[in-house]
Amino acid sequence: MPVIRAFQGLRYNPSKISRLSSVYAPPYDVISPKEQEVLHKKSPYNVVRLILGKSGPRDTVADNRYTRAKKFLNDWVGSGVLFQDDFPSIYVYAQDYKENGKTFTRIGFLAAMKLDERAVLRHENTLASPKKDRMALLKEVRTNLSPLFGLFEDKKGEVSALLKNAMQPPPVVDVEIDGVRHRIYLESRPDVLDKIIKAMRAKPMYIADGHHRFEVACQFKNWMRLKYPKDETAGWNYVMTYFSDCTHNPFTIYPTHRLLRCPKGLKEPLKVLASRGSLEKVKDLSEILKTLSKTRGQARAFWRAHGRRGSGGPRRGQARDPKYRFGVYLKKQGFFIFTLAPQYAALIKKNPVDSLDVAALHKMIVEPCFKIKTLEKSGSIDFTRDPREACEKVRHGDFDAAFFLRPTSLGEMLLASKKGLKMPQKSTYFYPKLLSGPVFHKFEENGSRASA
Repeated sequence: MPVIRAFQGLRYNPSKISRLSSVYAPPYDVISPKEQEVLHKKSPYNVVRLILGKSGPRDTVADNRYTRAKKFLNDWVGSGVLFQDDFPSIYVYAQDYKENGKTFTRIGFLAAMKLDERAVLRHENTLASPKKDRMALLKEVRTNLSPLFGLFEDKKGEVSALLKNAMQPPPVVDVEIDGVRHRIYLESRPDVLDKIIKAMRAKPMYIADGHHRFEVACQFKNWMRLKYPKDETAGWNYVMTYFSDCTHNPFTIYPTHRLLRCPKGLKEPLKVLASRGSLEKVKDLSEILKTLSKTRGQARAFWRAHGRRGSGGPRRGQARDPKYRFGVYLKKQGFFIFTLAPQYAALIKKNPVDSLDVAALHKMIVEPCFKIKTLEKSGSIDFTRDPREACEKVRHGDFDAAFFLRPTSLGEMLLASKKGLKMPQKSTYFYPKLLSGPVFHKFEENGSRASA
């Protein structure tokens, strides 16, 4: 586990902002253009102006969305809209959400994590374009505006007990946004901070979300080191990170579905798919989602329990044996369950990454059939967590086909990380997302505003 420390966060001032929910936003990389517009209208102080400001035709090197973010941040600090906490703190962050009619609470905390590329486990490849964008922003604002999402394993639950104890006073933030309640508690007692920091020292840390932000933070640190080679305690040596114990907290992971455009010459995609497997016509999207509702491990267990002869077997629309199955939607032809043929499934390597559904889809379908090999350079692929949005984009003609996947399990992600393997982009979508805005980590030189 990398070194962590408490920090004096910047926060929105409740005496200046009457409704805190109006100034918070999701992470920048899940905000659609439509949602970006809505967030800009919510409040003149909405954090979207910092994390995803608007670009304009008159932008210049000296006046653009990155420099404007810096100005907004400085103006809000100067006018008291944002204030800095008096004492170094760890920010306990609880999220209450509903899933399948049940209410869950996930508890973690925000701290400053010392940047060490060897000390964190990652599972996802990154792209150059988002990193260039985040680097340009970080050079201007010199502040972590959104946290990384990190996981750790704590079998004894020692850290969870300390965090729950810190939740006794009233929260400093308590908002409900899109059906999720977000609560933030300050923990600044030195003895408790020492216990949390000590307990975390021996625990590996996995990045669940924020791979691009982590790599950019490392790049920024190296860039600053050229100017200040001996400043080991400055804020830019650290990155604001959310930590949650994955052995004692619920974690919901959704799949990220694929939207594809057919290359020139591919007039009948169903024929190409039929050459690589079987297609079963289904009534609607709900049948696809039922079939793919279980992770591969859950589907395997279900098949073992119910798939034997005489047991009745799973009915149509339920998860069956864990073959490589995907949902497909095309505007004219409708909805299908596609099952990869055994001869192609046999070509899939059995390591923890290549055997994933998302990897099999790209290797056996997306690359050979749709001629998409480099995701970053292709305008023929897009991603969405919302299956209904995927159907809508195909119906409107934005894309030719939508492919739906099973969710990746937490165990699959952890195993890939432990093995040092990288999963395809957009393999996991952790829910609920952490908000951008409740706490900012502003960099200070010489560590003058932080506690080691």
